[in-house]
Amino acid sequence: MNSNLKKVLIAGGGTGGHLFPAIAIGEELEKDNIEVKYIGSKYGIESSYKFIDKENLFLLNLRGIQRSISIKNIIRNLILPIKIIKSLYQVNSIIKTFKPDMIIGTGGYSCAIPLYLGIRKKILTAIQEQNVIPGMVTKTFYNKVNFIFTSFRETKKYLNHTKILFTGNPIRSMIKKVDTREAKSHFNLSPDKFTVLIIGGSQGAQSINRHIRNNYKKYIDNNIQIIWQIGENPKSIAIDRLDAGIKIFNFIDEMDLAYSASDFVVSRAGATAISEILYLEKPSILIPYPFAANNHQEINAITLEKKNVSITVSEEDLKDGKLEKIILEFAESNKKINFYKKNIKKYSMNNSAYLIKEYIKDAIDAR
Repeated sequence: MNSNLKKVLIAGGGTGGHLFPAIAIGEELEKDNIEVKYIGSKYGIESSYKFIDKENLFLLNLRGIQRSISIKNIIRNLILPIKIIKSLYQVNSIIKTFKPDMIIGTGGYSCAIPLYLGIRKKILTAIQEQNVIPGMVTKTFYNKVNFIFTSFRETKKYLNHTKILFTGNPIRSMIKKVDTREAKSHFNLSPDKFTVLIIGGSQGAQSINRHIRNNYKKYIDNNIQIIWQIGENPKSIAIDRLDAGIKIFNFIDEMDLAYSASDFVVSRAGATAISEILYLEKPSILIPYPFAANNHQEINAITLEKKNVSITVSEEDLKDGKLEKIILEFAESNKKINFYKKNIKKYSMNNSAYLIKEYIKDAIDAR
């Protein structure tokens, strides 16, 4: 066995926003023969083993504090300290066995314990923060870890740390640019029509779904075609799925094809979606989820809007027809499309995972 083999433990998940950057970093590290293991939660999307091979993933029996009031949630919160203690022992055992050179947290409740133990054991630690506004894990550990990798330059003003490194948000290797006509053909769409991709995250977005359900004919009538991800638990999406101008999916596995087939994207303002949209240079409207922690989605969206990289539309604005008005303007103006594409190219970071890998390698070698 090669004793010089570098090892990195990446902890984070629960949602795609925390899991996908972890995977992107891991994929890049493995290109340089760095061994990677992941820690997640039994209650996160990582537990499906759809994204990470079972032998490389440790799952904690741990979920975050339940904020809504119900008998079930009260019980969950009461037994949370017991689960935390058990998870401390589990992660301690993982660290002893795997002997990582660095531990990276990408957010979510499953990364707090690995970071805490890594700091106590004086192992190199880092946080990868996806949003402009630092999340709870970053706020808790930012002054104790060795590095903080940020997705937005603007995050620096919220943290007083000498090792804040702006790298952008890493993109999974599966997200790649595909020829537009080839991608439209994959979805049986016309190669010449203006195409809008509508996504609300892996769980969909009911307010967006309801609005599109009630207004999709306006797009079809204006020669615009739609790729629409409605989520796994759609409610009342009762429209004609056979309409040639609209393709509806609960979940889109080949997101690179969906992005590439589109001329314009409508999305929530989560960090992963934003990074993928920018990487593929797609003009977009971002509709922030109004109940996101610390209002971070609205801050993400407004930050990009100020740079003329995307446009922000609130849920409240939907009822006034603002969404349709803006999309029709883009559909009729190549000049507007090209203006935003030019700004996106200036703003986006296309080598985020590589930059993070190089910092990690340098830090481990310096030890």
